[in-house]
Amino acid sequence: MKLGGLLKSLAPTIASAAGGPMAGMAVKMAAEKLGVPDATANEIEDLIERQPEKAVLLKQADQDFKTKIREMEIDLESFKTEVQDRQHARETFKNDWTPKVFCILALILYGAYVMTVTLMPHDANDETIISLVLGQLSGILGTCAAFFYSGSSTKR
Repeated sequence: MKLGGLLKSLAPTIASAAGGPMAGMAVKMAAEKLGVPDATANEIEDLIERQPEKAVLLKQADQDFKTKIREMEIDLESFKTEVQDRQHARETFKNDWTPKVFCILALILYGAYVMTVTLMPHDANDETIISLVLGQLSGILGTCAAFFYSGSSTKR
């Protein structure tokens, strides 16, 4: 995608994203701001040449794109921190038996509770309490699974 000097001077952030992984998002934001969805970068330049008053909208789109990039960087940094925290917790507790026993106990209690509720007569069950306990136990099991199996980007 070859861009002329017009787009580079009016929207340098959008122009610098062209050709990279963020090009589609940059051009889409500019096109939507100008009111021409699905326009290409060259079509945006042609529009600005025909209607110079829309250059202000293009500058606003460039600012919006800068803001979006900053937000995405913050989200990426918080995700990296979260993953590092999980990896640190796994490393810290890899030789500790407490998380393993806790998770096994939760799994056994979950199975026992489901079996008990299933075998009890329907009239004796309070569905609200059953739902509450199953929800809590499911959450605990999900946390156990996440602790041991998710969020790891290390190669095994």
